[in-house]
Amino acid sequence: MIVFVLFYCFSTNAHYLAFIDRCSVQLKDAVARRFLLDLARLVGFVLFGALGFMLVEHWNFLDSLFMTVITLTTVGYGETHPLSTAGKLYTILLILIGAGVVLSVLSDMVDIFLRFNLGARRMRQKIAKLRDHQIVCGYGRTGQEVITHFNHNKIDFVLIEVDHERAKLAAEAGHLVLQGDASSDEVLLNAQIETAKGIVCALDDDTSNTFIALSAKGLNENIKIVSRAANPGTEAKMRRAGASMVISPYVICGKRMATAVTHPLVTQFLDVVMSTPEYDLRMEQVRLGKASKLIGQALKDANIKQTSGAMILAVNQNGKLISNPSPDLIFREGDDLIALGTEQQLNKLVELSDVRI
Repeated sequence: MIVFVLFYCFSTNAHYLAFIDRCSVQLKDAVARRFLLDLARLVGFVLFGALGFMLVEHWNFLDSLFMTVITLTTVGYGETHPLSTAGKLYTILLILIGAGVVLSVLSDMVDIFLRFNLGARRMRQKIAKLRDHQIVCGYGRTGQEVITHFNHNKIDFVLIEVDHERAKLAAEAGHLVLQGDASSDEVLLNAQIETAKGIVCALDDDTSNTFIALSAKGLNENIKIVSRAANPGTEAKMRRAGASMVISPYVICGKRMATAVTHPLVTQFLDVVMSTPEYDLRMEQVRLGKASKLIGQALKDANIKQTSGAMILAVNQNGKLISNPSPDLIFREGDDLIALGTEQQLNKLVELSDVRI
């Protein structure tokens, strides 16, 4: 009985639990801590059981360990050595207490395993159902900003992250995540790239982003690729690899800082439009569908401002971006309108255009 009391005290000791925490510090996960704690308790109980045979029967460690294992697993090999009266009483106690402890620990470990596999299976099923979604490569600072924007605009996406820790953090945040190399065809296919609408290459390595763009274009020639470029000189290579748009954060940051000095009101206005939640004002891209009432009408006759309240800033017509369009511009099917307005005004414009992208 003393052995079992010692085992209970040891398994609940603060230093013992701290040791388990240090073992799982790399994972920083409650499930991993729970699994390691179960495993340690199982091993600890077996060792303490062996210690009991060593103290009661004065056997060596290997014989005591063997007797403990065959007793707890009920394999029925028979005693290692003849048991004394005290040894028989200890064996009975070990079976009665040990069966419950082992069953409890093993049941908990099985539950952890099933939960882990069911969670991964559900995520794979959700990803398999995605259509017209976005793929985000990299969960760094740039990728996180992209994801925040997608969540705000209710855009479906799947994240690809090669680092285990970052992938786990993203999954804990509720995102659909695939852990792996985004330049791998297999990983991209698992992310449903064949039915994806676009892919964002947000890694901090230009070479990796270029390979991702190349692989993505080979699997889906219609996909829109937006890539980050740390070095301006790599922009041309990324475009040749299939990137529709290449963005250099350092160039953009430099321009914004210079504009903040020379044209502070312009910078303030852009901040209000693009990234200030308390102001209900934003820019939107809207495509004219087949059923749109605007097709065939001139800008001056469409009365978009009067009908929706939104302001047309530019029109992308036949691949040409027309800023500050002329009042005589005739709208055509497939035109992309760049509009400024509140969410309500933009929703009205969407109704006029029939399709939103």
